[in-house]
Amino acid sequence: MSAHHREDPPAREQFEIRALRQSEADAVPVMWNAAWGGEDRNPYPLSHGLWDERLESRHHDPSLLLGAFAGGQLVGVAYGKLPRSHWQPPNGGWVSLLAVVPAFQGRGLGTRLTAHLLSLLAQRGASAVRFGGDADHLLPGPPQESGAATWRLLRRFGASFGGAEHDLHLDLRSPLPEAPLPAGWRLRLDDPQLAAATTNELFPGRWAEEVNDYVAAGVTPLILERDGEDAAADPALAQGFCVIFQGGERLTSPGLLWASALGRELESTRQRPVALGAIGPLGIAAEARGAGVGLAMVRAAAQHLKDNGVTDVIINWTGLTKFYGRLGARLWRSYQHTQAAMPPHETLLALSKERG
Repeated sequence: MSAHHREDPPAREQFEIRALRQSEADAVPVMWNAAWGGEDRNPYPLSHGLWDERLESRHHDPSLLLGAFAGGQLVGVAYGKLPRSHWQPPNGGWVSLLAVVPAFQGRGLGTRLTAHLLSLLAQRGASAVRFGGDADHLLPGPPQESGAATWRLLRRFGASFGGAEHDLHLDLRSPLPEAPLPAGWRLRLDDPQLAAATTNELFPGRWAEEVNDYVAAGVTPLILERDGEDAAADPALAQGFCVIFQGGERLTSPGLLWASALGRELESTRQRPVALGAIGPLGIAAEARGAGVGLAMVRAAAQHLKDNGVTDVIINWTGLTKFYGRLGARLWRSYQHTQAAMPPHETLLALSKERG
């Protein structure tokens, strides 16, 4: 998950690889954006506000945020995570971020950083590693814009590649296609706590943890429930949820992580400001699926955003391109599922000393 931009490296020198101090961690966004050729060119521009959220997350472990230094200058970073919630595999580890500044690319520094990080994960019990897709993630997997060097690095660590996930863009300037809610159902926006309780009951894992955090941060959750006479008295009538982000919540929506890049793209063609919102996650009880309620929920969420001034919506981390495409959503970003068995200690030790 490093940038594809590359320059001729300077003369070889020794690198110091160690955990970043708190004051040094604040420099990661600048370094990450530089690795992609500058914030104005980066398709994944990391803001200081978003990075601060990651450093304050319950899943952050400062000992797994490694920096590579050359002459006292931070020139590379690798960030890992270990399981901290019940829904995560106990033997898992994650590489959340990897980047090397352009002047030091092509020297094997990304390989050495990754090997050091995987060694730490292995020492703490990880026997498998995923690249992206971690809790409070930045990327679901390596972006498909990554250069050939990124994919070579991943293969060196034995990575296998699965299916692609996508971020979608839905333009709200035109009328949305019709998607009526079937009879016997209704939607409500007036009870965030019911949305959290519904998610806890129906999806007691990652979504439950995330939706509880989103509700605490002030999001607007849409609730699907059976059309009973007194739904407020019977939470069991709730059969689904859809989280709506209008922007400005106390937590950044996963759909809005890279919103400034989409805003930059759209404003350059429209020559006018855009207002971005996000939809997701979306979950529906098994017995309620197949009747058209899911598409009706997404349309209602999009219409709510449009009625509140949002011009464009991002739907993040999904493989359901055909489903969302029925409302006019287009593919915007793509990522590759990537994982590996933890390499043997001897392999990691050799790679951690390798030079380009």
